[in-house]
Amino acid sequence: MNRVARWCSHQRLKLVGITLGATALVLALAWWQRAPLLRGVAHLYIVSDSAVPADAIVILGGGVELRTLKAAELYHAGFANRVLVLQPERTELNSLGLIVDQAELTVELLRLKSVPESAIVRIEQEVTSTVEEAEALAIWAKANQAKVLMATTDLFHTRRARWILHRKLAALGVELKMIAVPQKKYDADNWWQAEAGLIDFQNEIIKFAVYQWRY
Repeated sequence: MNRVARWCSHQRLKLVGITLGATALVLALAWWQRAPLLRGVAHLYIVSDSAVPADAIVILGGGVELRTLKAAELYHAGFANRVLVLQPERTELNSLGLIVDQAELTVELLRLKSVPESAIVRIEQEVTSTVEEAEALAIWAKANQAKVLMATTDLFHTRRARWILHRKLAALGVELKMIAVPQKKYDADNWWQAEAGLIDFQNEIIKFAVYQWRY
């Protein structure tokens, strides 16, 4: 090997060493700063609006307890005089009484939190997904000339829900506010420390990508 070839080989090895060292340094810094980085990611991803006077508060299907409790809190704070309850698709297990109907459970919890029967509105159209919830809400909003809706849902669900609800409601001139509800086991500042937080964030990233591709 001549002198030039040896010099080139030495330079390549030096470059590889610098690259590996820089990569290791970046990874070490990322690990050291993982908490503020992961908190920042969550706060950027989560959509959390301030509560405003609305025509109705919408409880999106899924996490019955926390979403419903937040809706009841907003109702008693005077932000709206109606609470909308969506109806998940009923199954044979529901009709046999082996599984509690989620809409019934939501309504009962609202009653226990002193939300009057006159304020609870059940949308009977059965839904199986957030996109079907958006379609059902669009029908209700048009029929009731609603202009502002507030929706309560889990932290990481807020972005996908806002995206699809806005697509269905914007043409009707409906303003949408998303109210992010912290979970019992995690919030935006510690989500990666709980298995449920990791799973929920991962699932929502995948679902949001699918929604953007399909709708």
